[in-house]
Amino acid sequence: MAAPDPTGTARRAVPFLRCPPMTSPSTARLACTLAALLLAPAAQAAPPATTEGTAHFLIVDAQDAPIAGATLAGACEARLGPFWNAEKLLTRWSCTSDADGVCSARIATLAQPDGKPVECRGTERSTLTEKGASAARISYHAFFPKGVGTSHTLLKKGTAWKDGEYLFKAIPNQAAFESVAHRYRIGHYAQRMRTGPAPGGQGTLLSTQAAHHQESADFQNLTYLSAVRGGPAGAAAVRVSMVLTYVDYTFHRYATARFDGAAGPQTAALTAQSDKTTCNLRDLMERKCTYREDLEFTIDAALARQLAGRYAAQPHGNWVLRIASAQGHERSLPVAYAELAALVAALDAPAQR
Repeated sequence: MAAPDPTGTARRAVPFLRCPPMTSPSTARLACTLAALLLAPAAQAAPPATTEGTAHFLIVDAQDAPIAGATLAGACEARLGPFWNAEKLLTRWSCTSDADGVCSARIATLAQPDGKPVECRGTERSTLTEKGASAARISYHAFFPKGVGTSHTLLKKGTAWKDGEYLFKAIPNQAAFESVAHRYRIGHYAQRMRTGPAPGGQGTLLSTQAAHHQESADFQNLTYLSAVRGGPAGAAAVRVSMVLTYVDYTFHRYATARFDGAAGPQTAALTAQSDKTTCNLRDLMERKCTYREDLEFTIDAALARQLAGRYAAQPHGNWVLRIASAQGHERSLPVAYAELAALVAALDAPAQR
């Protein structure tokens, strides 16, 4: 039995091979040398280089609330080299979501010659186990395409039409991931709160717009809050602004918003700030024009404070706006109580000094 090498892997014994003496014909000597090289044990070759990457997941329910304590697990295989003689590495990974529904897994994979990770492709369907429930088989997972060492994925329950009841959606980068994953943290909005002169020059305008990451300036969908601190009106009203972009054959023209008010359900009229159409002849014929509506309405300071107070409840949730058009188009737009709490805290900041 051959002794193990320094890595702990047993070396294969070299089969006994006696080559002819140097006086033998050169052809025989060459053949023997080649045979000896072919019989050299593969275990004596240097092991393949490996590296690690990180996969970040956000697990939410159908109402976008985080699912805490869920365990996600799976396996993937990395391959490097020619198909008939590729180096392979099979890795099993798992992680458990925190209070924000976020879990992160370190995943070992092969390293390319330049040190970048090799893509690790799922070999079996991943499983997701919520607290008190049995494991559910969901989709296959692949990581680190094009040598990028991090990946970000949204898993939303109750929305998939394939591979179980969880929808998988890739999130392009860390900023976009944090915009969704940290939306129930006051600090996420406080750190990104924009300030500037208020219209008219009296007071400071506060806005949470920068906390909502948008990949494309031409296709934005967000709802954000703003208010003036230290203005002439005394108690600051809070402006709720919506940017809606969609593909259709005509404007929807959203007109009303329904929501939970101070004394129960309440309806407010939406004010159109601007609109935009992007449409060429082909888009028009295929009913694929892009439309954008910028809308807003205001709520009083008392309601804003009441809603901000709901942030203390666990798990953290959303104030839901249900907007509608005269033609019957409807949308539900969540605003995190954390965002309202962050804006109210910023409005109160001068009194805390």
